[in-house]
Amino acid sequence: MAGWRVAERAVRAKGAGPGEDRVVVLEDDGGVRCAAVIDGVTDKSGRDYGGASGGALAADRVAQALATLPDGVTVAEAVAAVSAELMELRRKWSVAGDDLLAPAAVAAVAWPRRRLVWRVGDVHVALGHRDGRWRPHPGGKLIDTVLAGARAAYLHCLLLQGEHPQELAATDPGRALIRPVLERQAVLANREEAGPFGFGLLDGRPVPERFVETFELAEDVDEVVLASDGYLGPARTLAAAEAELRASLRADRLRIREHPATKAMAAGADSFDDRSYVRVFLGFPRDRDSSSRIS
Repeated sequence: MAGWRVAERAVRAKGAGPGEDRVVVLEDDGGVRCAAVIDGVTDKSGRDYGGASGGALAADRVAQALATLPDGVTVAEAVAAVSAELMELRRKWSVAGDDLLAPAAVAAVAWPRRRLVWRVGDVHVALGHRDGRWRPHPGGKLIDTVLAGARAAYLHCLLLQGEHPQELAATDPGRALIRPVLERQAVLANREEAGPFGFGLLDGRPVPERFVETFELAEDVDEVVLASDGYLGPARTLAAAEAELRASLRADRLRIREHPATKAMAAGADSFDDRSYVRVFLGFPRDRDSSSRIS
């Protein structure tokens, strides 16, 4: 049987610098054994980690941990190994174990040979079937929906009071409005008692089973897409994901309408957030124009 292969992959920062998203593809003679999208959490601490952001360091550590996992490891063991790597990162930079602004990331990981995808956090996942069915599993968490809605409502008020959209995009007072919650929301992460606002986060702390999602690949699944939340969803192709995003950015630079977000698209930026995408397939991808690679 043909092995799993990479159809396309992309990592793009929202502005200057390398950004905080990472794509991991681990291959051997049998093809892809692991593919992952890792999204480093935007740093809100203002700390300097040797010229890198906390989110970038966390994403790199998650990538390193995935690369060293032994064959046959369970999902629970993989998550624990990643968490241990991030706790070591905390120790290196003298970040307390209960620090809510510690370096952190979210990730979705495909083990295609084992017919399994798992994720912690709000990375998009989609499964493609041989008969053309497409099963998206969008990422997202309730706290982001609430905060994005509050920010959007506030900016709509300011627009109706005569504020200029370009000025609002530059200063983003809606971001300032929700910032106190953004700085504290990690208290909701990995906490069973957080109720509907709880979410999974890779930050060194143990991740409860509730926050580790798994998706089994049925026998007729022959494509898997993973995409960070810098894209609107897990589109069938990279070109489609980029086209959807461009159209949305043209229509709504402030990110307060159809796809509200917790921040606007900054001046000179390529988008409102970093973005990453990987698509792997078994046999032949259904679209023949699958050679696009962006690094």
